Amino acid sequence: MSNYVIDTQLYVRAIRNRAEYEKLRAFTSAFSPSVYLCSVVAQELLAGSRPEEKRELMRTYIEPFEDLGRTVVPTHWEWRKAGTVLNGLRARGYTITAAFTNDVLIACTANQIGAEVIHDNFRDYHAIQQLVRFRHRTGYPTRDAEAAAPTAG
Repeated sequence: MSNYVIDTQLYVRAIRNRAEYEKLRAFTSAFSPSVYLCSVVAQELLAGSRPEEKRELMRTYIEPFEDLGRTVVPTHWEWRKAGTVLNGLRARGYTITAAFTNDVLIACTANQIGAEVIHDNFRDYHAIQQLVRFRHRTGYPTRDAEAAAPTAG
């Protein structure tokens, strides 16, 4: 069974849309304990949250992973790799934003545990994959499709 890291934007959608919340909840229920929270995602969620969302965000999306010990944190080597990847992307003409930087760091950190990044931003993650090998997919896998569907990477 694969490990998974969910990109920030999918959590944001779940926070703000009930149908997206149900998709996220169904995925995390079906694939637990293979779903991990990347600390970069936690940072993005907290930095971008509305004041009225913060308590629910912590209780629903961050603390359960912390309580279960299912967090993944970038090491010095992931930060170093992210810097190298960002340098290469800049050389290829990409504009480096804070969000793009975080996506690179998420990809590098997911590699630490052999996790597949689940996202809704194929363009950026595909660009990152030009310089670092990692697994990623757009949208949530299902149990039936997990073994059958190829993933980028």
